[in-house]
Amino acid sequence: MNRLLLAGSLSLLLSFSVSAAPTDAYTQRDVMQCGGVEVVLVSSCRSVTVQANEDQLLPVCSDQTINIGGKLLRRDIDKVSQRTSDGSVTSMLSNVVVTMDCLNGTKGSLVSIGGYGGCGACPEWCGYYSTAGQLKQYSYSNAYRSFGSKGSSEELIKAYGVTAKQLREESPTLKRISYGQP
Repeated sequence: MNRLLLAGSLSLLLSFSVSAAPTDAYTQRDVMQCGGVEVVLVSSCRSVTVQANEDQLLPVCSDQTINIGGKLLRRDIDKVSQRTSDGSVTSMLSNVVVTMDCLNGTKGSLVSIGGYGGCGACPEWCGYYSTAGQLKQYSYSNAYRSFGSKGSSEELIKAYGVTAKQLREESPTLKRISYGQP
C-alpha cells in the first residue's frame, strides 16, 4: 500500500513540475561559413509577435546560442517581459541577433554578429569573433551612451588584416536574420 501511495504521489509531483512548451514554439537555425568553419545561430522563439504598444518590438525569442567551429557561445543579454499578440506576458531576450557576416582579412577571418534591442533608442550589440570562437571585440551601445566595450578596431585591423571600411560598413555577404516559424 505504501509503495502504491508513494508511486502515485511521485507521479503527481512530476506532472506538476514539467511545464509544457507553448504550442507555437520553434527552434530556428541560421548557418553561414567563415574562414573554413561553420557558424550556426540557434534561436528558441515563438511565432507570436509583441503587441504594438509595448516598448521593444522584437521577435519573441527566449534564448540564442552561437556555435563557431564547434565552440558554443552565448551573449550576456538581459530579458524583458512583453505582452504578445496572444495576450500573454512573455519573458524574452531584450536584444536579438539581426545580422551575421564574415570579414575576410589578409591575416585571417572574423565572424561579425549584430544584435538589436527593438526600439529607436534601444541598445545595439556588435561583436567580432575569431574563427576559433573567441570574442575579440564588442560594443554595446545606443545613440545616447555606451554600455560597454572590449578591444578596439585598431587591434582587429592589425591582427586580422581587415580594413576600417569592412568594420564600418555592411558587406555584400551580410546575412540578415529573419524570424518566423520555418
